[in-house]
Amino acid sequence: VTEKEIRERLRQKGSPAGQQEASKDVYFIQAGSFQNPADADNQKARLAILGFESSVEPANLPDKGTWYRVRMGPYAKLEEINKVRQVLAQSGIDANLIKVKDQ
Repeated sequence: VTEKEIRERLRQKGSPAGQQEASKDVYFIQAGSFQNPADADNQKARLAILGFESSVEPANLPDKGTWYRVRMGPYAKLEEINKVRQVLAQSGIDANLIKVKDQ
């Protein structure tokens, strides 16, 4: 999810259509992806020290092997996501926003 999409979603929040659409989206913050599971566990511990709960999810990628994603969430409110991303950025953690449709 790009910064532009986040700003657009915040603008739509005030409209009824925007509120309905926002309720169908679920977001995760990915705070890293590592080939070594120990590196993923270290990142998870670093997040715990900052007060965030996260999980390590293995992902089998074709031609790349297994990568271990460190994810936080799910989140539904963009204001909460922005606060978390700000804390992560201040701590030097590069985080990506991942959007999935709720089923």
